[in-house]
Amino acid sequence: MGTVVVASLRSITGSPVFCTSDGCPSLRDVVQRSYVLCHDENVSPLVEALATEKLTPVELRASYGETELSWARSTRTFLSHVAAWRRAAENDGYTLVCESDFVPCLEIGSFPVFWPLSDPLSWGYLYQGSPRLLARLTVSGRQYLRGHCAPLVCYVINGSVARIFLDFFAYEMSCHDPREYFTFDAHLQWWTMGRGATAFFPMGHYGEHGGRPNPEHAENRIPRAGRHRADNLAGRLHFLPEYARGSRLRYQSVRIAARTLGFARLLTGRWIVDTNVYRNAVWEKTRMWALGAKRLLA
Repeated sequence: MGTVVVASLRSITGSPVFCTSDGCPSLRDVVQRSYVLCHDENVSPLVEALATEKLTPVELRASYGETELSWARSTRTFLSHVAAWRRAAENDGYTLVCESDFVPCLEIGSFPVFWPLSDPLSWGYLYQGSPRLLARLTVSGRQYLRGHCAPLVCYVINGSVARIFLDFFAYEMSCHDPREYFTFDAHLQWWTMGRGATAFFPMGHYGEHGGRPNPEHAENRIPRAGRHRADNLAGRLHFLPEYARGSRLRYQSVRIAARTLGFARLLTGRWIVDTNVYRNAVWEKTRMWALGAKRLLA
């Protein structure tokens, strides 16, 4: 893959903490509210899990008018995220946003914050579809994983980042016909990075993408028809994902396939992405590769 060029990037200031250490704040320490995006799905297990974790879940059920119903399904998903961003933008604190088919890990509320709280424009992917590492940021032996991911299954933002996301919505809607399919979630991180927002992810996924992919992905020949699962998990899940259809054996087979795909991504050089922002030397890329291996072997 060639170098990705990004317009601009804020510097990260302050002294971030290493977010796999015991001294880190937990998600429940910083997340003020969680929004579960849904339409007509049953999200009771997800809402109950987030409530158990003290992450204050609220259902955001989409209601579409005649105009919105004529739009592509991907655009309607975009609108659901925008509804959460508008609420998140009203507060300076952190908001967790997840889609209806997210399955959180047990004890996710006590999992550590993995983005630098000292940077008001940093945010995090709790679930990482097709994760790509941009840089390994280290301070006093403590590090963050600065990365890019494609889907927005579950993430945490604050009010400042949410306002940038709303600008992104306006930009995307000016560039695309809402009646046609477009992958807004794959564009988001690069566009917002150019406006100073920096995305991070943890060593292990904090949950799983448990549902079926949008059929528009297959219709538009997206690789693997848009199907993606966590290549590793930070812990056991609260409940079986929908794709398991009640079978532990089917669940384990999907998990093995997802882990295998993660190793394939690592071995074929797709784990690391070059940008004009982070100039990683050969030795640093070797350490980044080793970190990717450690992440999958954990």
